[in-house]
Amino acid sequence: DVIVFCGVYFMAEVAKIINPTKRVLLPDLNAGCSLADSCNAESFKKFRELHKDCVSITYINSLAEVKAYSDIICTSSSAEKIIRQIPEEKQILFAPDKFLGSFLEKKTNRKMILWPGTCMVHESFSERKLIDMMVRHSKAYVIAHP
Repeated sequence: DVIVFCGVYFMAEVAKIINPTKRVLLPDLNAGCSLADSCNAESFKKFRELHKDCVSITYINSLAEVKAYSDIICTSSSAEKIIRQIPEEKQILFAPDKFLGSFLEKKTNRKMILWPGTCMVHESFSERKLIDMMVRHSKAYVIAHP
């Protein structure tokens, strides 16, 4: 009946949303995520108002208040399928991860309006660094998500 969530704030929010009868404890209420923090509810609400005719798809790695202003919530594994189901004539607004959004634009051949959010951890990766690591650890597998 109690979930102790040792993670970031938005993940604890998701745990509560999908388990409304359970008590969710987060030991560190300041455990943040640079991606989720890059898109606050007030700014996102204004962004939505600028793009009223768009279908808003929000990546699950966002705050609950931002999700509340969204039409659809996706995961990295469900996003492509969701985008492909939206009629071509409907413009899509994708938030908060501009890198995931850009990846999905290429995968679906669909131009979207992207919120300019990023994850500071993912921003620190580069093709050059990856190649260097692969050279140094040639037997290691590379596992990545979009």
